[in-house]
Amino acid sequence: MKLGMLIAATAMAFSAIPAAAVDLVDSPVTVNSGDIGSSFTYNFNGIVGETFVDGLTAAITFTLTGVSANVWTFSADFDNAQSTAPVGGRISGFGFNGNPEITGATPLSGPFTGALLNAGFPQLGGGTTIDFCLTANNNCQGGGGGGVADGASATQTFSLSFANPITSVTFNNFIIRYQSVTGTTLGTSGIGLGGNGFIPGGGAVPEPATWAMLLTGFGLVGFAARRRRGALSVAA
Repeated sequence: MKLGMLIAATAMAFSAIPAAAVDLVDSPVTVNSGDIGSSFTYNFNGIVGETFVDGLTAAITFTLTGVSANVWTFSADFDNAQSTAPVGGRISGFGFNGNPEITGATPLSGPFTGALLNAGFPQLGGGTTIDFCLTANNNCQGGGGGGVADGASATQTFSLSFANPITSVTFNNFIIRYQSVTGTTLGTSGIGLGGNGFIPGGGAVPEPATWAMLLTGFGLVGFAARRRRGALSVAA
């Protein structure tokens, strides 16, 4: 009886541990004003229901197309045909941070018709704010339709503005929003974190405190089991 209560208490302790927010991927790329025509590609994983989903992937290739004072223009080629069936999802929004900070964003052509500054994206255990987001439905959190369908490709053009004319900018923390996710029981919406030249993923590594609780719980269960076996031996 006591052993069962101890196991139940340990399980309750683990269930009470809050999910930690997933860190944005630190994979910066620096673009100079003279790099017109140059491209860089980011690959995105898939995260649904606080879990990395194998097979849910996409890619975006960005190309600098023009610079005029503090306004830079880009094209973005979306490849949303990388997911492994039956897993897939529609991309309803994307964004990233800039240094210097991005102070304005304007969609020019393509499936994303809305722009938001300091845009909120859902994350595990909470949310995160990105300098800007281009979205198909005026809400980077998700909902609605539009964007780039699963298995499809598309090209988006847009401009980014900065507070002052600049000759170089570093972009980082690329993120996309998935909707209409299929092939998993974890949910129908999620996010993807972008890495330059790689796809981040794999299960989250438990925090040190979580490991400590896990080891302590197993130790208590093992100790209780040994005491029970010892008591049975004496009784015999």
